[in-house]
Amino acid sequence: MKRAFNLVRKKRWPVRKAAKICGVPEPSLRRFVRKGKDKIDCPMGKQPIIPKQHEEKLKDHIIHLAKLGFPMSRSDVIKLATNTAVFLAIKANDGKMFTKNWLDRFLNRWPELKVVKPLKLSLRRAKATSEETVSNYFKELNQIMNKYNLKENPQLIFNVDESGFQVEHNPHRVVAPRGMKVNSIVTDRGAMTTVLAAGSAIGQPVPPFFIFKGKRMNDMLKNGAVPGSGFSMSDSGWSNSQIFKNYLENHFSKFLPNRASDEHVLLLYDGHSSHISMELINYAHTKNIILFVLPPHTSHILQPMDVTMFGPLKTFYHQECQKFMRENPGQGITRYHICELISKAFLKSFTPANLVTSFRKTGIYPVEPDAVSKLHFIPAEHLNVANQNKSRNKIAADTNHSRDDDDRLDAFLKDKISTPKPPKNTKRKYKYRPGGVAITEDRIVLKIRKVIEESKGPSNTTANRDHSRESPKPGQSNKSPLEVTSRKPSQPQNDSDSSQECSNDVCCVCKRFSPPTLRDFLRREVKFVNWGQCEHCTHWTHLEFCVPETKGSIETGKTFLCPHCLQEE
Repeated sequence: MKRAFNLVRKKRWPVRKAAKICGVPEPSLRRFVRKGKDKIDCPMGKQPIIPKQHEEKLKDHIIHLAKLGFPMSRSDVIKLATNTAVFLAIKANDGKMFTKNWLDRFLNRWPELKVVKPLKLSLRRAKATSEETVSNYFKELNQIMNKYNLKENPQLIFNVDESGFQVEHNPHRVVAPRGMKVNSIVTDRGAMTTVLAAGSAIGQPVPPFFIFKGKRMNDMLKNGAVPGSGFSMSDSGWSNSQIFKNYLENHFSKFLPNRASDEHVLLLYDGHSSHISMELINYAHTKNIILFVLPPHTSHILQPMDVTMFGPLKTFYHQECQKFMRENPGQGITRYHICELISKAFLKSFTPANLVTSFRKTGIYPVEPDAVSKLHFIPAEHLNVANQNKSRNKIAADTNHSRDDDDRLDAFLKDKISTPKPPKNTKRKYKYRPGGVAITEDRIVLKIRKVIEESKGPSNTTANRDHSRESPKPGQSNKSPLEVTSRKPSQPQNDSDSSQECSNDVCCVCKRFSPPTLRDFLRREVKFVNWGQCEHCTHWTHLEFCVPETKGSIETGKTFLCPHCLQEE
């Protein structure tokens, strides 16, 4: 009716013609035209089951859940709408749900909603992407930019990241007959090939660096590579600390722009363990390279390669694979083809315009914290238990004091939002991992060195407080049942007595390597055994099992004697 009315009013169509084309009653159309209004403001057709003002609250609730990271499927929306109608006493509680036709009409009434496929967001990323973390990152980045005068030198700002590629590609949408199930032939999954890619804020791409799985390089793997590409091999096909160091020293450094001796290069990347080492930091100091590590689990919004570059690269790669399979029927993609296919996709995706856009969208150049949408912080705020406790108390208060349907419906919908449970009180030793800072700065280098020194230091346990003893401590029986009775690797083995236990490796009380009480429980649970060395005879003893009064530990500074020496005294 509205379409016919617009044809008559705006395009001056005859009423009879407009009514016939649009399929509406001619007398009704004439009645609306005679009123002399510019538009039809009265509701048309059958009214929805749920009133419009309540439907709007339902729409807002769906949008809110989508922002939190818990979007609703079509069946979830239908179920929620049915429960809402029952709650408002609009529909009887007969167990019947709204139909798909209701959902289609609901989506037509609210065009800001549509059915889409959500992207995956890991729980770690959701928790880590908080406004405080990102704000501190941009403060640190801005300080580094000012300190080394990088805001006017985008050619000295780089980002590097790695991505894995398989010979098995994902087919794209194709044109096919209706009602026909179409198959696209792909290559079976094979070994992983990793590509290290980098680019600058001014739009200069660095040729890719390929990492193949294997031991020795074969020149046939390099066929079709982009000029200037680098190559390496690893046992898994993934990068490691040694390969990444080799990449910076022998590949990345070759493509740095000419600069004065006092100018620094800023290199941003994620905080993977293979990207952080003292050797790498020392090398960066000698070459005036600032290594800036992004905050952990935030690369999906802060790293240019992840935000803008790798998506088109993978898309073009799958297109090249699909084209190869179509042009070479019966022949699969092998590791000797993957370099050429990735190189073709690299030339299409790593354009100067895309690189400049990637640094701008992540707020790196120019430095702009507002470039990162505030919507990314909503899941982290929701998963904060402290905030949710306040929200829960407010919901309870609203429920108790609400009077009209609108307030009752608000409380009903808020109660449908699940709140996170408090974490368990698990004591874990904090280990410093740099994130959102430049690891080449002196204060960060000191922290990293301290962590490395602590990790290399000897373990300080109550059962091994004197490291100068000649008698070695027997291995702890905190292994699996198959490993408890095994001989120590450092002990020489003899075929003649391989089934016997050495007297130095057994308890002086029970004459066994693992106590009998422990062996009775091995089938059900694993027990941790601490050993104590007698100050007098230097024999080792099971503390918890053979000397129960020690309760499995020895206080520092106290003398420990085994039961035999205590009897002699």
